[in-house]
This record gives sequence, C-alpha cells and structure tokens, in this order.
Amino acid sequence: MADTVFARTRELLSPLKEGDTMIAHKYTVGAVIAGVMVAAIAAATFWATDEQEAPAGATSPSSTISVTNQSLVFATTRDVKITIAGYDGTLQWTVRTPSGHVAASGTEPSSPAATFHPRVPSSGLYSLVATDQNGEVTTNFLVNGPTRAAQDPFFSVATHWGKQSFASTTWPLAKTLPLVTSLGFSQIRDETSWQNVESDRDSYSVPDFASALSTATQKNNLRMMLVAGYGNPKAYPQDMNDAMSPPRSAEARAGYVNYINTVLDANPNIDKVEVWNEFNRPKRNTSSCQSGTCYAALVRAVFQGVKAAHPDVQIVAGDTAGTPISWFQEFIDAGGLRYCDLISTHGYSSDTATLRQSITHLDDLVKKHNGGVSKPIIVSEVGLSNTAVAPPHQYVSRVGTQEQAAAGLVKIFVTLKSLPAVSQVVWYDAIDDGTDLTDPQANFGLFRQPTHSVSAFEPKITAAAASYLIRQLAGYRLSSSSTPTPGVSEFVFTAGDGSIRRVLWENAAFAADDSPTTTVPVTARPGYRTTVTTFTGEKIRNLTPGRTDLDVGTQPIFIDESQTSR
Repeated sequence: MADTVFARTRELLSPLKEGDTMIAHKYTVGAVIAGVMVAAIAAATFWATDEQEAPAGATSPSSTISVTNQSLVFATTRDVKITIAGYDGTLQWTVRTPSGHVAASGTEPSSPAATFHPRVPSSGLYSLVATDQNGEVTTNFLVNGPTRAAQDPFFSVATHWGKQSFASTTWPLAKTLPLVTSLGFSQIRDETSWQNVESDRDSYSVPDFASALSTATQKNNLRMMLVAGYGNPKAYPQDMNDAMSPPRSAEARAGYVNYINTVLDANPNIDKVEVWNEFNRPKRNTSSCQSGTCYAALVRAVFQGVKAAHPDVQIVAGDTAGTPISWFQEFIDAGGLRYCDLISTHGYSSDTATLRQSITHLDDLVKKHNGGVSKPIIVSEVGLSNTAVAPPHQYVSRVGTQEQAAAGLVKIFVTLKSLPAVSQVVWYDAIDDGTDLTDPQANFGLFRQPTHSVSAFEPKITAAAASYLIRQLAGYRLSSSSTPTPGVSEFVFTAGDGSIRRVLWENAAFAADDSPTTTVPVTARPGYRTTVTTFTGEKIRNLTPGRTDLDVGTQPIFIDESQTSR
C-alpha cells in the first residue's frame, strides 16, 4: 500500500519542492491531503490513515514506544504538548502537515519519558512519527483554533454516553465529551433505554450514567435529541416479545410515554425526542407490524403524552432506515404529520446525488400533504465507515480510507445545508465503537479508540474536516449552489460584510479515487484576500485578483474571500 501512496504523491505533488507550501502552476487542489511531499518519500514516511500499510498508533513488534498523552486535541498552537514513553536510546520525532510538509522536528535524549512542544505554525491536523532504535510510533493530533460563542445547531453528532454498554467501556464521558465540544458541535443525539428507566412496572428512575450525561450537557451547553427506544418486555411481557418490540397496548404506550417524561425531567437540555429508531426495519422492530400506519399510532401517543408535560420539547417522527417514501405515505395517511414537529430519516448513501434526491422526494411528499409547506427535516443518522477491507456484503456507506470519509463528511453537510427543508444533520458517530479496522460498524467515528501505543482517543481526518467546516461556515449563509463546470459542484456562503466562502468538489461516489480532476475557472475579486485551502484547513495558495484555473478533484477545497483592511 505504501507504494501506491507514494506513486500517487508523485503524481499529485510533483511541482513541489522541499519547503514549499503551495504548488506552482495549476494546482491539483482536490487531492493534496492524500499523501506526503515528494521530499518525504525518500524517508519512507507516510500519513497515518486506515489503509493497510499501517494503522495509526502502530509500533514495530520489538518496540515499546508509546504516546501517553491524555488528549491529542489542542485549542491553540501554544497548547501542543506530546509525551512519549518506553523509547530506547535517543528519540527522533517529526511532525508533518497532511501534504507532507515538515512542520517541526527534534531529538530527545535517552530517558524513561520525554515531553516536548512541537512549534506548529497554525491550527489544523498534524501527523507525528517518533522513532527510537527499535521502531516507531505514529499518531495524529489536532489543533482546533477558536470557536464562535453562538454555534450552528445544524451540525450535530451521534454519541453513546446514554447507552449502558458503551458508557462503561468505549465511551468514557469525561474523556470523550471534550473531544466533541472542541470540534464545535453544540448538538448531540443520544439515548437512554426504556428498560434502564422502568426496570419494574411503574417504577421509574434515571440510571447513574444518564444522570452524568444530564450534568455534562448542562455544564457544556449541549442540546440533545433523545432517541426513545427500545421496548421493555420485562415490565410489559404480555405486550412485547423482546427489547426490539415496540409497545402496542394502551398501557404499554403509557409506560413508554412515562419513561420519556422521566428522562426529560432529569435532563432539561433535551429539546427533541425521536420516536423509536428505524421502526420500518425488522431488525429494529420485531413486532408483526413495521408499517407507517402502526408507527403513526405510537407517535400520536408520544406527542399527546409528552407535550402535556413538556410543551416546548419537539417530537421528531420517522427515524427510518433509508428514506422509504411509501412508508412515509402510510404515516401521513394515518395522520402522522399532525403529531410531530419535525421529520427525520437516515441518509446513508454512496454519493451526494442519491442523498439529495431521497431528501428532496421526502420534502415534496410532506409539502403535498401539508398545504405546500415543508416540515423541518432532520437527517438523524448519516456517516461513512472507513475500513481497509471490504465486508462480504454490500455496505453502502463504506469507504476505504480516512481521506474519503473526511471528504464525504464535508460533501454531506454542505449538500444538505443547501436544502431549505433540512434543519439539522447528525453525523454518525463521534467515536469509533471498536478497534477492529476491518469491521464497518466499528469505524464510523471521528476519533479512534485508544490502543496499546496511543493512550488517547486519536483524531481521524474526519475530525479535522468537521472542525474546519464548522468554523468556516460560522456566521455565513448559503447564497447559491451551482455547477460551474460539468461534473463539479460549487456552494457559495456569504457573510454580512460581503465576505464569501466557496466549497467545490468533483462529483463522484464517496469511495472514488481522486483522479482524474476537472479544471475550473475561478475569479478572485479585487479588494478581497482570497485563499485556497484543503478541507482540513491547510493553505494551498493565495489568489490574485482576476481569473485562475484550478484543478478540482473529489476531495473538497475551500476558497475564502475576506475583505482586506482599509
């Protein structure tokens, strides 16, 4: 795999020389993050991705070297501090940008452990390689930069702090919540199961881990959408066969409503309740009825019972696996629209065109039955799993590399932000649920699980992409979307002072390679400072006023036009 990465690097970055931070001539801007600089190839150093050459955090078999940081996310460049333990002899370390440019390097004397402060030039994602006489350890770290006080609720992320099996193992709240807030997310989607709240009939209490989540959301000003699921056969054995069976009787539905209200009473930062999860999917609904008609009856009970106790909490209906239009038609025909404030669906797909089409069709259906007016849509799960090995069955949201997943994240959020009916998008999910790099379900996260050689949750390229995107679009509103050249999408966001930020990419499946590229003419305005960056924020070049041709690939680029000082 390393040979493939290096060959691709030669193709993309051949105009570069050691020390350059931009490409002369026409720039292959869509792919700069994929590899390392030509000068780095001789040193056989590569960016830490999920591809099969070596996972991030890997060490040589004979080496005991490890990164012992408690966190690999920093607020400013001044905060960057790395601690390495278990090395033999002297320690050499190098920090590189995603394009392979050496940002910092140094040597530490023999010691049980070394702490050093790489002087990186700016916020963004960096790759560290530390080497002793027995081997090396690699990791990514992220410098986020400042966040706005008022954060955009459009951007949300799925978390598992309220799920008992995750809260006690792979999702430690104290360590992982700061990672989510540092990226700029102010909205989360989480859960606390019915069985954990009503362990015995008519006996309701919130478990300790849910109480801890409530305290954390309030302390960190996080708003939460509660996924209300699943069944409770222990308390209602005559009504439900198993935990995936929804309540059917009036008594069981009343218990379901009481469970939701109990959780809402305990957590005032929950502002939305999503009724069930993937009701239309037999794996998530083992009852005899998965229809939209049956679901509408459950939504009605929740709406009436929850609104009576918590009138300001919004009821979200749908939460479907995929976007089944016929199912939503059943739900609407049964009167479901009257008993919800928002509609939700899961948007896993292989490309943005498919995703856009499915959401547009859903909005058209709702408007047809709602007096021509949209109901706000939440895409309550969407994401991409980066795995080195393709699973034996089709996995529409699987990509092969971190770069593809990160590029897809930007495309998904930006595309859905261009649809007026979409009020929120929830990225699934914040943290990898496991450590098996071949398991698609375990690799949706923005951060890796700790390993024996990296103690902290390691930021993936998707984390850097999310952080940069949220900061880039803060204070900007979509003003247009277009196709400046066949096969290329462009989205323009404008601030109140006239500054413009554009996002461009070549249309392709999320799993597509970043070649060939398409040449796009770009005009920079006089009186503005125009900068081109990668989707993680690494500067590519400045543009002078006038027309410039850029080669755009499947990895998005940002063009920032800010007013110069007068």
